[in-house]
Amino acid sequence: MDRKFRMSTSHAPFDFIFILALLCVFAFGTLIAVILSSNTYKEIKLATDSNFEFRTPLSYVSTKVRQNDEINSVQIIQKDGIDALVLETHDNDHTYQTWIYEYQDFLYEVYIEKGTPFQLDDGLALIPSYGLEFKMDDNVLHITAGDHRGDARMLSLDLRTNQGGDS
Repeated sequence: MDRKFRMSTSHAPFDFIFILALLCVFAFGTLIAVILSSNTYKEIKLATDSNFEFRTPLSYVSTKVRQNDEINSVQIIQKDGIDALVLETHDNDHTYQTWIYEYQDFLYEVYIEKGTPFQLDDGLALIPSYGLEFKMDDNVLHITAGDHRGDARMLSLDLRTNQGGDS
């Protein structure tokens, strides 16, 4: 009863081709998955970058405005052809101004005593900026920020203290 198991060599080329084809299908599927994933990742990264470029300047400026929302303390002043948001504060018989503006593709801020002469490049460059505009309608401040693709978003702040409310 001694049986010997012998492998049939007649099916060996077919088995090899089948395994090779299966490996190629797996490799092709993996390659397609990687390509699709990389495109999805690129789109997510672009959307995240754009969101950051909108939200960061809008959030920064709105926080500064809310911190300094006192009676008649928020105004837009033009300096050297650039509109700047100017926030005034009073401390020990002195008036100080925080100037926020876009200059040379950056969001700048400079804090000075009112009346102190300064140049636009004297400020501190905070973050890259792709378009920042300020507009005031009655007691509403409109802030528009752009991204690297040229899209823009606007935030409107109702300045409660321009209405004579509490600061």
